[in-house]
Amino acid sequence: MTPIMLWGGAAFLALVPSPVGGREPGHAAALRAAVKPAVAAGATIAATAEAAIDLVPIVVSALGECPNRLPIEQRWRIARVIDRESAEHGYDPLFVTALMQVESGCLATARGGDALGMVQLLPSTAREVAKRLGMPWRGEQTLTEPALNIEIGVHYLRELEEQLGDPYLAVAAYNMGPARVLQMSSDRARRTQYVRKVVLRYERLLDLFA
Repeated sequence: MTPIMLWGGAAFLALVPSPVGGREPGHAAALRAAVKPAVAAGATIAATAEAAIDLVPIVVSALGECPNRLPIEQRWRIARVIDRESAEHGYDPLFVTALMQVESGCLATARGGDALGMVQLLPSTAREVAKRLGMPWRGEQTLTEPALNIEIGVHYLRELEEQLGDPYLAVAAYNMGPARVLQMSSDRARRTQYVRKVVLRYERLLDLFA
């Protein structure tokens, strides 16, 4: 099988397997294209995918790059959640980490407009996702708990990707809302400021830790 690297169910940047842990590919080579050289660094960890390495320490190190400095104990707790949810939904945990760093700087109580928490979710959206997950909803307090915030956010991102059929559109929709990207091409989504920022952060983490 030709190796690919994934955000989630659809191929995002094609060169190497999902760089941290070799997640199950899903829709193979949907976006097979040239990428920046930094992404190729993912091959270092991809080559060990079959060795069943513990990915959590890698994520702990990546969390050390958060603008909001996290105590080491909290980094370990959050890294375990990111690793678990990434495995559940087929994402590279470094990509989820990059998304979180862009969204909130890793601040559990971050608020951007009406959005809350580490991966910045609107309470109205998060409540509906939590309901689909069978997760108890305790209002905005739910979103200030890192584990719950990340679980809801990663699940929501995967829902967007399944709905829109494209990872760039999904990430754009995570920021802008799905209605605003329905008429948008994948290329246009990729060139939006938010998506570029997330991709650049992801490449930075790959360069440092893959």
